Amino acid sequence: MLHTVKPLLDVPRAQLDSITTLSEKLSVFALALSRPLRHETLVLCLDHQQRGVGLIAFDSNRGLVEIIDRIIGAAINIDSATTISLLTSRGGDYQKKRDKSQFLMAANRCQDAGLALNDWLLVSYGDLYSLN
Repeated sequence: MLHTVKPLLDVPRAQLDSITTLSEKLSVFALALSRPLRHETLVLCLDHQQRGVGLIAFDSNRGLVEIIDRIIGAAINIDSATTISLLTSRGGDYQKKRDKSQFLMAANRCQDAGLALNDWLLVSYGDLYSLN
């Protein structure tokens, strides 16, 4: 999956280029994703024009609802961040049954904090799941 990401020449520039498509988000996430895959969650912070203003990594094997407060705390410290997108790697493991409900709970927590959680992507060996 990661071999199909656009070349680095096409990566949106921070605070300049809009990041609106899945391909653009993946090209940014690919810059920070650890290889080989391990337990981590990456947070892409976007401003009101959907331009990248921050990229944060959390090393954790806990569920999204267990770390969403840490994610929100880091994102709200970036002045212009209004939206976040997440990418989680579980060391290559696949989607779990409770992921959809975790996304909905995390989106509600973000909304309460004044952020919009656009999407949550799960990367595993050879596959990508969109959990929004």
